[in-house]
Amino acid sequence: MINRSINVREICLNSLVNYEKNKKYSNIELNETIEKYDFNDLDKSFFTKLFYGIIEKKLTLDYYIKYICDKNKKIDSEILNVLRMGLYQIIYMDKIPDNAACDESVKLAKKSNPNNNKIGGFVNAVLRNFIRNKDEIIESIDKINDLFKRLEIKYSCSSDIIKIWIDSYGRETAEKLLETSREKSGLTITVNGLKISRDEYIKKLIEQNPEIITEKTETSDLGIYIYNDIPVKKLYGYHEGLFFVQDEASQICAFETNAKPGDLVTDCCAAPGGKSFYMAQMMNNTGKIICFDLHEKKLNLIKISAERLGIDIIETYEHDSTIKFDNLQADVVLCDVPCSGLGVINKKPEIKYKTLDEISKLPELQYNILSVCANYVKPGGILVYSTCTLNKKENEETTEKFLNQNQKFECINIKTFFPFERKNDGFFLVKFRRIDI
Repeated sequence: MINRSINVREICLNSLVNYEKNKKYSNIELNETIEKYDFNDLDKSFFTKLFYGIIEKKLTLDYYIKYICDKNKKIDSEILNVLRMGLYQIIYMDKIPDNAACDESVKLAKKSNPNNNKIGGFVNAVLRNFIRNKDEIIESIDKINDLFKRLEIKYSCSSDIIKIWIDSYGRETAEKLLETSREKSGLTITVNGLKISRDEYIKKLIEQNPEIITEKTETSDLGIYIYNDIPVKKLYGYHEGLFFVQDEASQICAFETNAKPGDLVTDCCAAPGGKSFYMAQMMNNTGKIICFDLHEKKLNLIKISAERLGIDIIETYEHDSTIKFDNLQADVVLCDVPCSGLGVINKKPEIKYKTLDEISKLPELQYNILSVCANYVKPGGILVYSTCTLNKKENEETTEKFLNQNQKFECINIKTFFPFERKNDGFFLVKFRRIDI
């Protein structure tokens, strides 16, 4: 780490510009920045909220800026982010006085554009104008006649995603999903039952940190919700391998495989490995789990986590799952395929701006992976197809296409998890059995 020689707002501005310029994933940019600077807890929290918040609210903030400015005025990327930062603090960070948000934004603008003696006045004018007319400007969104445009600005989410949700589930459910996408989800972990029971882990966790607030997951026998904002590696038992991070929907998906001790299991798109780790517990760490992934770097992370957890039945292979791999005959095959991620928007805010062009290519890839990996299932074996998205073209339609083309499989269970119904990600899974016995 390096000592901070610039303020947190300036660090945030640089990170936002870098994130946009290099088209990075937001979590990678955030983690790299946190590792680089010696933040105290307060500064880290402020930076994280401001950085993620601006990405999450980008379309809404830009609407406010255009409402105030000349619609045709071209604003430099750096100054645009200064304005976004100022507005975000004014609207969403109650503990920061409006005057402070304005003054700090003006300072940032002047420092980033030292040769433009008008830039500070411009930024000050935009933010002061918003403060004076705040209610009118915010309420103007509800007066937008076009439904998709209104929802796009109100929830800062691409109209393409809104159309997908309305087409898939209807307007009422779509708006519930949009509302939920603005809510921050807490941390969910899976207790490593190979080393400790869930009840014993909770007891030890509370003994170490009496302030911690926990709750057992509703369906999974191994999951715990943690409501405090605590770094994962500082939780009790991390280095001892007593738990790993995993949403409850993912836990349920792994449980649905019915993996048993001694089974041969194939996890076809395995990274980051949570479902394999869960199945290893179901198997009492006996048998074998074969993990495929396209990237060796991700497979190395699976190996490191498996070692921490004391799991030694996992084998990893760098492999493209659209291509058949030898002549596997597995008891269980899991295909948690690459998807649009529309079920985890509140964890990865940049997903909100995906376009139909990006998303529409996925069902063909997903179907190809599912069709290839179905070859690994032995007669009577289980095949599970899952995504962390909410889009019928990627979910139900892909399932229906597979069943129409594969008479050897029957559907024995299908589930869709909506995040507004329970404390988990949006998720889809379908469980098949091979019946040509």
